[in-house]
Amino acid sequence: MNPWAIVAVVASVGKAYATYQQGMATKAYYDAKADEALLKYKSKEIEAKEQGVKVLKETNESISELIAKAAASGIMPMEGSAATAQIASLKVGSEEFSIALINQELMQNLGLIEFGNLKNAGKSAKQAGIMGAIFGLGTDIGTIGQAGGFETKPDVIDTSKDISMGQGEPF
Repeated sequence: MNPWAIVAVVASVGKAYATYQQGMATKAYYDAKADEALLKYKSKEIEAKEQGVKVLKETNESISELIAKAAASGIMPMEGSAATAQIASLKVGSEEFSIALINQELMQNLGLIEFGNLKNAGKSAKQAGIMGAIFGLGTDIGTIGQAGGFETKPDVIDTSKDISMGQGEPF
C-alpha cells in the first residue's frame, strides 16, 4: 500500500474526529446557554412575583389608610364614599396584581421556550458533528481510492525476463 495513502487515511480519521468533537463542543455550548436562559428567566419570573407581592402590599396600605382616614373623620369606613374609595383602590390593585401574574407566567413560558430551543440547537449541532464526521471520512476515503491510493503495486521489478526489441537482444 502506498505510504501516502496511509498518511491520507490517518489525516482523514483525524479530521473526522475533530469534526465530531466540534459537534460535541457546540452541543455543550448550547446546553450551557439553555441552562443560563432557564436561570435568567427564573430570575425574571421571581421579579414579576415580587412585583405582585409589592402591589398587594401597596393596595393593603392604601385601603388601610382610607379606612383610618374615614374612621378618624367620624365617617363609617364601610359605607358611602369611603367604601367607594376602597373599592376603587382595590380594583386598581387587583388589576396591577393580575398584570404581575401575567408577567410571571410570561417569563416562565419564555424561559421554557428558549431552554427548549437551545437544547434542540445543541442536539442538532451534535447530529451535524456526527454526520459531518461520517460523511467527511467517507468522502476522503473515496477520494484517496479514486486517486489510486489503495492499489497494490509490485515492490520489486523482475529484471530477469528477457525484454528484446525484436532482434533477440535486450535494449
